[in-house]
Amino acid sequence: MTLLDRTRPEEKETFAAPYDAMAPHYEAFVGSTETTRYYEWLEGLLELPAAVGVTGGRALDIGCGTGRSMLALRAAGFDAAGIDPSRGMMEIARERLGADAVLEVGGLPNLPDGPPAALVTAFNDIINCVGTSRLGEAMGSMAARVAPGGALLFDSNAPLTFKTFFGSTFARAEDDLFLVWESLGAVEDNGYRADLHAFEIDPETPGRWKRSVSHHLQHLHPHAAIVAAIEAAGLELVLVQGQRDSGPRDHHFDEEIHSKRIYLARRP
Repeated sequence: MTLLDRTRPEEKETFAAPYDAMAPHYEAFVGSTETTRYYEWLEGLLELPAAVGVTGGRALDIGCGTGRSMLALRAAGFDAAGIDPSRGMMEIARERLGADAVLEVGGLPNLPDGPPAALVTAFNDIINCVGTSRLGEAMGSMAARVAPGGALLFDSNAPLTFKTFFGSTFARAEDDLFLVWESLGAVEDNGYRADLHAFEIDPETPGRWKRSVSHHLQHLHPHAAIVAAIEAAGLELVLVQGQRDSGPRDHHFDEEIHSKRIYLARRP
């Protein structure tokens, strides 16, 4: 039995739809302040491309969302552009990054054509939003945007995340906002569903709350499948690291303790 009644209109089942609905509440859900450990995490990740000689130049951030990772890319010395399927998320990114920010609507598994970048990034489970049957297609699309000698840096949720985060129902509250993450369990294609219910005070009707729901679907990609997709896309795998949930990043990966895998690949 689910926590709340829900509907899944067909028009909502798109890559952009969950984040269009979630956009006003996204930062409250993941942590909104500029001083969160998320920025420290990004700073650490953006030191990794130096291992293949990539320390600056053009960067393309796939799934740029509200622009926080683009801020980190700028701080690391990159000329960052962003692409995301959600116009709602990119409106927030535009406010954060300024009118001159290069932002484009699009997403995996088929990115639009564009100039190659020294560094292509895809943070925060972007690859997990792609079904297993389209993993190779998505990897090839990302690789096509990597310049010769450039690098692809991305993370992928590991089995532990689907056992814990996607396997739990919990609530968070912030000021006049109440959020409920409702686990809906596993589905076909190594998929896991969850709904985010957002309740906010209705400013036009005191004492009443407005509710919106965003429907989330992610897919578990085995490590071997990701490695095979990287190689098939013409890239060379440089390293795989393990990220502990709310903890350190290790130079190895262990499915028992790490919630994410971090991948760095390069184009010869």
